[in-house]
Amino acid sequence: MNEIYTYRRGEKVSLQKKPNQFVIRQLPGSLPSSMQVDDLLQVSTASTQVKCDPNQLEALMSEGRKIAPTHHAYIRTDTGGDFLITDRVTISFSRNLSVEDIGSFFGKYGLEILEKISERDYLLRLTDSTGMNPVKLVVLLTETEDIVDNIDHDLNVVAHVSAVQIPTDPLYQSQWHLHQRQASSSDYDPRSSARCEDAWRLLDGFGDSDVVIGVTDDGCQIDHPDFDSPDKFAGWGYFEGTTLMKRESVGASSANMYTPGADHGTACAGVIAAEVDGLLTVGAAPGCRLLPIKWASSGPSLFIGDTRLRRALDYLNDKVDVISNSWGSTPVTDWDSITVRKIDEMARSGGRRDKGIVFLWAAGNDNCPVHHTTDKDVPFTTGSEVFRDQGGTLRLRWIGVRTSKVFFNELAERPGNMHIAALASTAQRSHYSNYGTGISICAASSNSHTYRRLSLPGKGITTTEGDDAVTRSFGGTSSATPLVAGIIGLILSANPQLTALEIISILKQTASKDLNMDGWPKTPPATFDPNPTASWDISPIAPFESGNFTNDRQLPDGTWSPWFGHGKVDAFAAVQRALDLGDNQTVRINASRSPNLSIPDRDPAGG
Repeated sequence: MNEIYTYRRGEKVSLQKKPNQFVIRQLPGSLPSSMQVDDLLQVSTASTQVKCDPNQLEALMSEGRKIAPTHHAYIRTDTGGDFLITDRVTISFSRNLSVEDIGSFFGKYGLEILEKISERDYLLRLTDSTGMNPVKLVVLLTETEDIVDNIDHDLNVVAHVSAVQIPTDPLYQSQWHLHQRQASSSDYDPRSSARCEDAWRLLDGFGDSDVVIGVTDDGCQIDHPDFDSPDKFAGWGYFEGTTLMKRESVGASSANMYTPGADHGTACAGVIAAEVDGLLTVGAAPGCRLLPIKWASSGPSLFIGDTRLRRALDYLNDKVDVISNSWGSTPVTDWDSITVRKIDEMARSGGRRDKGIVFLWAAGNDNCPVHHTTDKDVPFTTGSEVFRDQGGTLRLRWIGVRTSKVFFNELAERPGNMHIAALASTAQRSHYSNYGTGISICAASSNSHTYRRLSLPGKGITTTEGDDAVTRSFGGTSSATPLVAGIIGLILSANPQLTALEIISILKQTASKDLNMDGWPKTPPATFDPNPTASWDISPIAPFESGNFTNDRQLPDGTWSPWFGHGKVDAFAAVQRALDLGDNQTVRINASRSPNLSIPDRDPAGG
């Protein structure tokens, strides 16, 4: 079979004829009903691509030529994309020609002048006198006519709008952390938004289903309406004692992934990837998949331990791209050396792509350092406890804060690990958010007074909740952490070749520093606690008392704040950087580790 080819900008392009399609310069509604065709697709303002029985192709094309210019439908051999020729070409001559020479040349090939673009450039239409189709004409003039500097097809191009449809899920408009649609108010500053909607527009989608995000927590309602698409879950697992029952395990049941009332993990999963389906809420990466692990729990307490963590990590190692952990302990988080080594290995070379897994940890909700030693007694509890009175009513009473001079987190600033702080909807540090060495970035979340004495401005996060429900008051660093996990899903959807360490550097380098640096008032006195400022309310302590960004620590990813880390996660900027890096650019990677760190989120119920 002879090769079919033409030229585009002087470069040879190999083509294939579609065996069952042709193009006619008529709109779909103008074709006679006598033409027995399978399908019609408009490919320009005046042309239609016709699909038919391959055995009828030539007969139908002959019939079409009686009506209007009709040509074979072609695809490019190299890409498989449509090459939608028309009966028009553009010609650029190598020198200026006289009117007579131009007329003679066009007459020789039966070409009609549609537009004189410049002295040497013309838009032309083939006629019946041309005696050949546009593909052959372009080849002939390119290869034989020295006077022709270039001849190109005037192609039709079917483009698609690069704007995703805004989710119609009923509660999407209230999900201020994903977009900037709400008007500024005393409790909302648009700077607090993660700008996921803008990132979706860049991607022209909601994330790739090939990206899998792990989330370890108190479970996940697998059959929640916000997760009901086929294959939404790449796997799941729950613990029975120290045994991890996986989806593949004999006797495992997805019903055991959710315990009524234990809604924290379902909310985290919703923040990550609740689907765009017009039902309830939307996650940061609705198109990505989930892999939840359920720890044994009782109320706000999760029962994990070194052995269980290692077994969960072994299962996740080759199945996920990022792991979101909205839990921790205060003032010390300390895993054994085998577990830490396992995390190091997975961050470096684990994951579905063997490019490392990003480990995300909630920084904690205790208004205390993450990783720091001081000579001051720093509170790390709320000072209150819930009790049930004689009538059975739950009540709150002040018992006094617990304090520590040492805050230690083995994973703080370890390569591949990020600790996520909380940013209030006012674009200020959430009052409860832990701070200092170890904070990587911050993300949108709720706001409340750590010690339950003040009413502070700030909106909650709207997301999924167990028992097919939703919540409008999720928050804490527990909510900020899965938000970053979802955004990592978008980054990998934009550029799946990135390593875990490159993703972390992108997040830090693109984080927004345009934030509100105002602090919050100290705890007011009460009859049961007359002088809190003098006796215990001292956070944030020096050298972390200011949220200003500096590069005193000479970090390779730019300036850093004790309150906000490298800044607020910005999905739009991060995805744009990931797309740009498709051109073999280099990401600066911060693989250093500081010697001191602090705590994660110890209160699942409170976020």
